[in-house]
Amino acid sequence: MRMSLSVASSLPIPFRQASNRLASVLPGLMLCLGLAGLSYVISAWPALNRVVPLSALTVGILVGVLLRLCVALPAQVEPGIRWTLHYLLRAGIVLLGFRVVVQDLLSVGLGGLVLVTTAVVSTIVLAIALGRLLGLPDTLSVLVGCGTGICGASAVVAVDGVIRAREQDVACAIAMVTVFGTIAMFAYPAIAPHIGLSEAAYSAWAGSSIHEVAQAVAAGFAFDDAAGVQASLYKLSRVALLVPACAVLAVWWRRRAATRGENDRASPFPLFVALFVVVVGLNSWVSMPTQLHAGLLRVDAALLAAAMVAMGLQTRLSAVLGLGWRPLALGLAVAIWISAISLGGAVLLG
Repeated sequence: MRMSLSVASSLPIPFRQASNRLASVLPGLMLCLGLAGLSYVISAWPALNRVVPLSALTVGILVGVLLRLCVALPAQVEPGIRWTLHYLLRAGIVLLGFRVVVQDLLSVGLGGLVLVTTAVVSTIVLAIALGRLLGLPDTLSVLVGCGTGICGASAVVAVDGVIRAREQDVACAIAMVTVFGTIAMFAYPAIAPHIGLSEAAYSAWAGSSIHEVAQAVAAGFAFDDAAGVQASLYKLSRVALLVPACAVLAVWWRRRAATRGENDRASPFPLFVALFVVVVGLNSWVSMPTQLHAGLLRVDAALLAAAMVAMGLQTRLSAVLGLGWRPLALGLAVAIWISAISLGGAVLLG
């Protein structure tokens, strides 16, 4: 025993620090991973899927919020929850690149790319302008605009890496894109037959405007299989815009801080977003075994689910509710806007 203690005490300082760090984050990390597994079980429950199909990511944040609301969590899990939200989320966004293939994005054509870009840019600009009219902080408006315009919760947390918003802003933005994206997922297939949309027009509409990837894909396949595939391509085109959006926001946010004489809270261009670009390139031009690719997608889904659980556990519902009705009005307005402009463009393309 004395020899073991002597060996342990003789370890280099970095190794001892790493060991202590692991011990501090492990309880919270295991909690998030366990709840992520539970989220998968709930999201796959047939009875729930028949009523309201939800992704494991959406279920994960709901589970986290409810647990935080109902249970007093021990202090030992807090470091691990913060670690999971910071690191696993960024790793999940990097691996999200394995879902994007550049060649598929180009298959929507020039008209499709113009439609997607117009929808995304106008939605973000409108969110900022309308948010100021409503007296909301730019941080919240930017997150709602990017979450609505690009790819839901993943876009919210990626952009938060640039602008460093408040926790309640992030949680509120995720709530907005989840609620209105879910409504769109059910509403689009119900509306389409009554307005006489072709398969091509419906695919462009759903893929260019519904918030989350899973929601857009589900709405597409609710029309037919071909529409599901095509809607996925339009949606992934929007996901690809995450990178230029973060780059533009990083520059604007620093100039905004300088103009207002504020402390610059913006971080440098996030490394994990740059790595996302690298992964997209690998996925587009490097052949890899099918099983390896499928495994990476499963790992990505697990990382994002655990991170969403951590986001829910970090959310103080009272702080979100304290923001009042104005974020709801903002989320509704930009959801209607992106739906309307995408529908107009889809009809022209169709």
